[in-house]
Amino acid sequence: MDTSYVFSVSSDTSYASDCQQHNIHLLLEICGNKSSSNNAIEEIKQLISTGSLSKARKIAYECLYLIRGSNNVKRYDNIVDVIHCCLSEDKVIQAYTFSSDIFYNNVNFLDLIKYEYQQYDDDIVDNSSSSSSDCWSGNDDDIQETNSISFGVMEEKDDKMSPGSAAIDRWNGCCSYFQTCDKKSSSCIDKTNDNRYLCCELAEGLDNHLILPALREPTINIRVKKYKDDKSEDILIEQEGSLRQFDVSGVLWPAGYLLGLCLSNPVECGMPEIIDAIAGSRRPFAVELGCGVGFPSIAFAKFVEQYMKSIDGICDENNNTVSPIIVSTDTSNISLALTKVNAQANDVGELVIANNANHSDLESLSTLHQRVTIGEDVHTKFDVILGSSLQSLFDGLSQHSATLWQSLDTLLSNNKDAVVVLSHVRSGNEQIVLPPESERLFEVVRRVSGDKFGMYTRDGSSSDFELVLLRRRR
Repeated sequence: MDTSYVFSVSSDTSYASDCQQHNIHLLLEICGNKSSSNNAIEEIKQLISTGSLSKARKIAYECLYLIRGSNNVKRYDNIVDVIHCCLSEDKVIQAYTFSSDIFYNNVNFLDLIKYEYQQYDDDIVDNSSSSSSDCWSGNDDDIQETNSISFGVMEEKDDKMSPGSAAIDRWNGCCSYFQTCDKKSSSCIDKTNDNRYLCCELAEGLDNHLILPALREPTINIRVKKYKDDKSEDILIEQEGSLRQFDVSGVLWPAGYLLGLCLSNPVECGMPEIIDAIAGSRRPFAVELGCGVGFPSIAFAKFVEQYMKSIDGICDENNNTVSPIIVSTDTSNISLALTKVNAQANDVGELVIANNANHSDLESLSTLHQRVTIGEDVHTKFDVILGSSLQSLFDGLSQHSATLWQSLDTLLSNNKDAVVVLSHVRSGNEQIVLPPESERLFEVVRRVSGDKFGMYTRDGSSSDFELVLLRRRR
């Protein structure tokens, strides 16, 4: 990563430590001298005005970390006047949101975003070759009492925590950026097995997905499997989190998380048809509808890059190796900005293109592939379409005129192997229901339950989510 800015979230983003205390390097630089008249509020505004959104977010979170935690304030009391530097939580959030909203009003704001690489925590380590077994997944057997934030959705049975409550309790005490630090260290360490720390990442087989959407967190660390490799790698996703706590476009959601896990290795996911779609393309060209924070697009870009290397690349008519293009679309400027930043941070900034598009506007979609043409490379629509929780398109699916079918027909190329991969709740209004056979434009090829990735519900039942792979009717 030579053009990215690393969030200093914890001593290590993959596992917990004894009651973490984060480094506040940026605040020390800004306000370390108590006699200084500078303050973090003005720095946040200035950084955002010049496109340094990630650095501004980092400063804002350092302020919130100190303001919300009295123990944290005591630790830095001798060197930082927190009130003078950050003023108040409301002032920090107001400065960030107001300034970023003004920045987003620039027509070309995506081109103005800067992403500087600065590692502010020497303790962050590279875990790309390790696995989730290196940390402790947690044990519910000894948990009897509840003191977690339940968000009103978990049920307690026989005075014992539900899996959802237990997962959130562990996360709040051991992993959260704003962790409570009110637990004994044994809550975060497996004393029976080499004193392993609790896993603080999201990964297949762990129950940390139950904290999604993590409305307070500045980042989410996700471990994904590599293609044709026993190793895994981490994808670090920045969020708006506490800075826009009730804005759905600035955080990762469960359906997007599931889609990204699948796309990181479609063969392991049980969808080899995705590889057929890439192999049959002159240049892999995909679009994500409603990209949010960009995790599925980033995971897919990494997979396609690995796949192309495994076959020594795909060449154009002049025998030049081409790069894949993943177009990440959304109507939210917050989402587009986060997607661009996250793509750059995860070394796929040249492959993922953020573009404002309304996935229910057929006229806008009909020209999307032309608006993102690279150089002289003209595409004829998309070989892979991705989407998660596209509720606005799911009305009237039993009719061939439904918005979903028309949108997919507008976007999907005539490549015979072109596919659509959707992630959604598999009941209620988000079920994929096909029109009568004689009217169908598409057919369902595969359905994969979230159970495959261990995405069980908060009460331990089978997953609410599923993946559906569609293609044009044959």
